Amino acid sequence: MMVEADQMPRVFQANIDRFYQRVIVPTLAGHRRHGVLTVGEAASMDAFLDHCAAQVDNHTADEAAKAFALTLDGLFERQLSRWAVAHGRNTQGLEKLLAACAQIASIDLDAIGISQDLHELHLVANVVRHGEGRSSADLQARAPDLWAIETNDFVDLAPGSTPASESLCIRVDDLKRYARAIILFWGHADPLPMAVREPIL
Repeated sequence: MMVEADQMPRVFQANIDRFYQRVIVPTLAGHRRHGVLTVGEAASMDAFLDHCAAQVDNHTADEAAKAFALTLDGLFERQLSRWAVAHGRNTQGLEKLLAACAQIASIDLDAIGISQDLHELHLVANVVRHGEGRSSADLQARAPDLWAIETNDFVDLAPGSTPASESLCIRVDDLKRYARAIILFWGHADPLPMAVREPIL
């Protein structure tokens, strides 16, 4: 007899995949992203306005990507909580939930190569939510490539000095890594036949 808890991983996996494929990918594809941005004095007013438009395009695309990272993290935490409760575990907080659910499913997160991406996603979500703080410092140490300072493709549009947390830059490939890690987790937690453990994103 199939129990509800056994069906959850497959449904959760499908929900994450659909959200990534049907919402994240087309939304970000609709936001034009420019390469290296031009700053400083422009040769003409038209050139100046083009430079400003490019800065706004990149800033908007970056904010959308950050929002999607926050959403993926929240969705995954809710899924973990629901699955943990279905297995008689009552715990809170993503880190504790992740550890409890990995134990329930006998998953070694490091062995399947998703531990770093899942923890990075959670730090990203905390930085997006709170700005400066411990998570921002931890994330800079763990994933310095997420900061756009050296790529010159992001300009903070707010006046004044830019906090380090505002220079966090999430790209499509980062969101793909995060979605893939969640999808892999649920694939390995899935006890039913034909579980998907090699997702195509």
